[in-house]
Amino acid sequence: MGIDVSHVWSTIFRTYLDKEEFRSHRRTLIAAPLLSLVGFFALASISIQLFWTVLAYLALYHFIKQQYGFMQLYRARYGWIDVKKIISDKFMIYFGMLYPVFYWHINTARNFSWFIEGDFFNLRSALTSLPFINQSTLLISNNILTATYFLVIIAWLTEEIYHHRKGALYFPWGKWLWILTTALNWFIGIVYFNSDFVFSLTNVVAHGIPYLALIFFYTERKKAQAAGKFTISSALINVIFMLMVVFILALGEEYLWDMFMYRDNENFFQQILTYPFRALETPFAQALALAFLSTPQVAHYIIDGYIWKANSKNPYIKSLLLEN
Repeated sequence: MGIDVSHVWSTIFRTYLDKEEFRSHRRTLIAAPLLSLVGFFALASISIQLFWTVLAYLALYHFIKQQYGFMQLYRARYGWIDVKKIISDKFMIYFGMLYPVFYWHINTARNFSWFIEGDFFNLRSALTSLPFINQSTLLISNNILTATYFLVIIAWLTEEIYHHRKGALYFPWGKWLWILTTALNWFIGIVYFNSDFVFSLTNVVAHGIPYLALIFFYTERKKAQAAGKFTISSALINVIFMLMVVFILALGEEYLWDMFMYRDNENFFQQILTYPFRALETPFAQALALAFLSTPQVAHYIIDGYIWKANSKNPYIKSLLLEN
């Protein structure tokens, strides 16, 4: 809640609460929550299982694209050192996440799910239905694919070191750490430990905290650029204020999820506030609640695809993030 849900709400400081940014992205910022609400209400009305499946894959896509986006920031900071390589940075960042996800899909002995049990498709049953694939074949394939996974990572890093030694101007430690820790986080959480706690600790923390830092860095540098000065005390106060706001919003969202739907954390929340009514039971009410409560998250996924592109609608990206 303090990281994952909070980072979703932090987007408001980059969009809705910034008059200039809101004008630049007005249509997107208005359309995103409306489309999210209508679209996911329709999905939840058809099937709650379908709702969670679509939301899980959308969240997965968002997580993957954010890791790619941060990698691009690191590459840009190093002057876009583009050399002809066998294994590109783009391939490596995606490969580092997609193999663990593929492993997740073909191994049903999972100790955790993305959102709810069964939200990802079960590819194992489809594969084992083929005449030439059985349990032993899948086990051998898993071992071979895992070995290949690490060989590709070693090959990419070896090639990176080779090109750096040939004369690259800067040591790209940020890019290397980002790509390697991303691959490691996803592998150890999903494949090695098969643990909700480990995957949350590694991936959710690695996803949410850098995003919060990016939001705060962007907003504070923009304010300093407009004012012509930067003070640590002012920036610290602003960051503390933003952290308090997003945490309160995250707490409120989780309270509503628990009150309307699942009551998983009733003992915790009823120490603060009571629940005025029973959890929703009718399909229509549940579908409406699911759509409403997921709107901040889905809108964040959509909006994020627009506000970080270095184009005319985001004129500050280059000066605030890509230049020293």
